[in-house]
Amino acid sequence: MQFKWGQTVNALVMTTIGSLIFAIGLDAFIVPHKLVSGSLSGIALMLFYVTGIQVGTLNLLLNIPILWAAYRWLGRWHVMITIFGTAVISFLINAFEFMADYQLTHDPLIGSLLGGILCGLGLGIVYRSGGNTGGLDPIAMIIRKYYGLQMGSIIFGINFIILVVAAIVISVEAAAITLVSIYVQAMVTNKVVVGFNQRKAIFIISTCPYKICDVIIHQIGRGATILNGEGAYTHQHKQVILVVVGLMQVAKLKEAVQKEDPSAFMILSDAAEVIGQGFTMPLATPKTVNAAIERSIQNGPISDSIPEQPNSTNAGK
Repeated sequence: MQFKWGQTVNALVMTTIGSLIFAIGLDAFIVPHKLVSGSLSGIALMLFYVTGIQVGTLNLLLNIPILWAAYRWLGRWHVMITIFGTAVISFLINAFEFMADYQLTHDPLIGSLLGGILCGLGLGIVYRSGGNTGGLDPIAMIIRKYYGLQMGSIIFGINFIILVVAAIVISVEAAAITLVSIYVQAMVTNKVVVGFNQRKAIFIISTCPYKICDVIIHQIGRGATILNGEGAYTHQHKQVILVVVGLMQVAKLKEAVQKEDPSAFMILSDAAEVIGQGFTMPLATPKTVNAAIERSIQNGPISDSIPEQPNSTNAGK
């Protein structure tokens, strides 16, 4: 895939802005009340309370083995963005640690709410732009890629373990209040990225469906199904693309479709549950299908190029 400077620069800028908001939320409202957060930053906070080493420094050190794993299993571009995000957010957490001395609120519950809102807003901005700040996300992506588990379930399970440890190391009260902060942070993040842990079923009506299918397979990393339809008013034959994507991929898909066909008609709907290859089972994309897609763009209809395979038209692939 061709390197896109505009998309990369946007991801870097928005990652910096989101990391700044996250760092302020953490240092101004979470740290003063000795609370923790989810992901690796929660582990870094617990170590900070015990050792006194800066939170950002600990966060960076904890991310090193995860970055190595991400490089090995997720690809170079993803790791470059993650390294940038991890370095920036760690630096900003250290840079704004002075805010903990001001203790803007003396109520731990209010602190957890405000901290959760700001941290969630910051992470939402990062995710929406396609950026990453390390933490549990690369691990969750690796587990999802090879075992088909949902990212939300993976992250929730690890965060639950962090809360149990926080109850032992700090206090049960701190762990309980932290639960509020994590919940609020997740809700805000979901709103910013329009549903972090859900799926969207998208119908696309276009005059160039095969080019769009090529984009979906090679740039978005999903499969698609082409349906035959007919316009009710014009009675013209239509080809409708059905694709199911994670909501973090929606913005990228919309941008790609608009680039290929500005007049394309798109319908987005929530998918309550998606079961099958690519979501609940590991996905192995057939090379013959990829090759057929490429040939169909140049030579004609996809149905003439793809060998028949039983049950091969799964929109969730």
